[in-house]
Amino acid sequence: MAQRPKDEQETHVEASKTNKYNLDMATAVLKWIDGVLTDTNIASTPGPDEVHDQLKDGIILCRLMNSLEPGSIKNVNKGKVSFAMMENIGYFNEQCRQYGVQPDYLFVTTDLFERQNMAQVLICLRALGTLATKRGVEPAITI
Repeated sequence: MAQRPKDEQETHVEASKTNKYNLDMATAVLKWIDGVLTDTNIASTPGPDEVHDQLKDGIILCRLMNSLEPGSIKNVNKGKVSFAMMENIGYFNEQCRQYGVQPDYLFVTTDLFERQNMAQVLICLRALGTLATKRGVEPAITI
């Protein structure tokens, strides 16, 4: 099915979301994730498209949360079906809430899955990293 062309307002909204994306914050957050998980290398690709591609299936996010709170996400979907990937993102968001991330810092599934607001995804991950650092998780997030 062909996508309809974007109107001027949609283009402006998309551009403003891209402008909010902070490359320095992305680099720091991804470096922290790489340090916590030790077997990923997502810090080398801090652009919004690349981060989306790395995190879209929710697997890295679920692994990250399970590193911070072992067993907090019991069922991580490995499939590449949209529903399974979105479910992983939902599990991660719920556990962020349980971990203590403030509601204003959380993102909705479509922010990541459909790449609607990657800046908000970074804000959530930064807040999670800050809480984890306060709880003694190494490496500390540095922003």
